[in-house]
Amino acid sequence: MTKKVKLAILDKDLKARTVKKYDVSDSGEQIKVKSGGEGHFMPYFDNNSFVEFPRSRWKGGGFEKVYFAKKGAKKCINFETETVFNPDPEDMKKAVSASLLDKLGKDDPAFPSWIIYAILVVSIGVALKVFGVIV
Repeated sequence: MTKKVKLAILDKDLKARTVKKYDVSDSGEQIKVKSGGEGHFMPYFDNNSFVEFPRSRWKGGGFEKVYFAKKGAKKCINFETETVFNPDPEDMKKAVSASLLDKLGKDDPAFPSWIIYAILVVSIGVALKVFGVIV
């Protein structure tokens, strides 16, 4: 059975929209949010990267550890040194290049086809008005 920890993922506007329990990696140093692929996100955590919140009496009382990390960061927030780790630029470049790799060699039209047809209809209408066919 794998151990789970509660992680609050902070967005750019510092709102924790995602607070869930995630599995801990086999080494016990990382939290598995999403492993591999375009959105790879496994932050490292330690003994200084959590805040203990009181549990309700219905859940047995005591305290619950909640870890905090910015979205895409390599490490959780360290509350002892007050260090917040931002997403790694190299990981962001790898994720962007992986998402653009499937679009390689495909030509997207500059305009959608319905815009071309709309321009054609309008230009024919203007030509008919100029030549006096339409009053």
